[in-house]
Amino acid sequence: MSEHDKFSTILKHNHVSMTKPRLAIFRVLLDAKEPLKNGEIARLTPSIDRASVYRTLELFALLNITNTVIRGWTPLTELAGPFRAHHHHISCTECGTTENIEDGTLEDVLKLVASKKGYQLAEHSVELTGLCSSCKETSSRNP
Repeated sequence: MSEHDKFSTILKHNHVSMTKPRLAIFRVLLDAKEPLKNGEIARLTPSIDRASVYRTLELFALLNITNTVIRGWTPLTELAGPFRAHHHHISCTECGTTENIEDGTLEDVLKLVASKKGYQLAEHSVELTGLCSSCKETSSRNP
């Protein structure tokens, strides 16, 4: 099933119509290589008024089409569940570069920690920050 078909199915299942603005915003998120600020999504969909972009993003979050990732104090939006494999992020505090982390060992450790506390893990989000190799190298050359 294509990403578009999955999107359409989620909307139909929730009795929500497919509109041009919703499809345009979905495509922006589908093409994004990293989580985006809501303002960036609005900028990338100039034919859609800003209020409609924000309402659509709220709807997508309610329907679990998107996840919100918090970086610092900034909420970012990315596609969720059926559109992207579960992953976490690591971001450089200097240049802002962000990379996805897909690591089975990390997942196993998180499940183990939850289990030791008597929980069955339902969902989680891990956001790591630090200096990327380029910034670390630059930093060590400029004390």
